[in-house]
Amino acid sequence: MSLKRPVSIKQAKRSPKAAARRESFCARMGGMKKKLTGQAKARDPGSKINQALADWDCDIPALLKPKHVSKAIRSNPVPASSRAGASRQVRDQVAQAADLYERFSGHNPEEIGKVRIPPIPKVGVAIGEVDGILYSTVRDGQHEKYIHKFRKSDRPIFVVSPDGKQLFLVGGNYTFTERGIVDESDKS
Repeated sequence: MSLKRPVSIKQAKRSPKAAARRESFCARMGGMKKKLTGQAKARDPGSKINQALADWDCDIPALLKPKHVSKAIRSNPVPASSRAGASRQVRDQVAQAADLYERFSGHNPEEIGKVRIPPIPKVGVAIGEVDGILYSTVRDGQHEKYIHKFRKSDRPIFVVSPDGKQLFLVGGNYTFTERGIVDESDKS
């Protein structure tokens, strides 16, 4: 018996049979993740179960029954890019950055030049908590605007350099993934 390839959201939309396979897989694996995976592995995007769920687009609610979609995903409506499930060996920080960019944006990373990053000051002015971020980008060839509202428990601190020319997000409990900014409290 040969293994069949994962069913992506695009394939599921075209075929009811493929959609049924995807729903069945996502329901089974989602249940296995909940029962058999510890907290550390459940949050690790590199774990085999999370990679399998990503390959099948199981974290995208379209075409799935509400009971098969985790609460965390409902609160993050950003759809995955066309390359979200892609993974490759990451050798260094440049390759890691290129991989994250490709999985988020859905297109190949290009070197556009070097950017001089000023040294991070040892002192900063804490202005307050960051409630949310509004940003624009291109994903899968489409110009998109996103608003991420941080949950109260996950908010970073807005810090400004003493000269007022650099802005920082310090602390907080979030990660930037192929779906954009994801609060850690959304993952549990």
